[in-house]
Amino acid sequence: MTVSAGGDAERARRGGAHWHRYHYAVGVFLAAYGVTVLAGSALRWDDRREEMEIYFSGSAGTLLLVVKAFEALLLLCAAAALALRRDVLLVPPLAGWMAGFAMFAVLDVFAARWGGLVEHLCYLAGFVVLLFLSYGFSAMAQAAGAAGGAAPGSGPGTGRLTRTQELALAAMNRLPRPS
Repeated sequence: MTVSAGGDAERARRGGAHWHRYHYAVGVFLAAYGVTVLAGSALRWDDRREEMEIYFSGSAGTLLLVVKAFEALLLLCAAAALALRRDVLLVPPLAGWMAGFAMFAVLDVFAARWGGLVEHLCYLAGFVVLLFLSYGFSAMAQAAGAAGGAAPGSGPGTGRLTRTQELALAAMNRLPRPS
């Protein structure tokens, strides 16, 4: 497939200007994680409610329902990112689940649940890595698009990377590649 300036304009029009093929892996993981979390909660609703009661007394069932509705929105956002090939739509699910695990890590400290703290910190670290990878993939796609024929300085974001994108691209290029 030949990439030209016209092809870049077509990709931008379709919404995939910063979409890298590896974004599919991130998006599929987020969608699978969302489906698994929602299905697991439906199957073990009473266990999840009891776990919420450790952190919050009172209306744990209502709070759990609100959390699961929010997770359903995160799942829809991940599915939309895959369907529309928009890398920016991967940020809300990543940031949402990161915020949730960070909140539960803080609550684990207050509840003195050290096993839960380790679990939530590991999940948080995993989602931080996914966010880093997604940003790096976007920088790689933008750099490839700029090298494919966009005139330098022809508009914001078309030929130039920001300093953070350059750092992410340099870090991604240092990752070991399978032979």
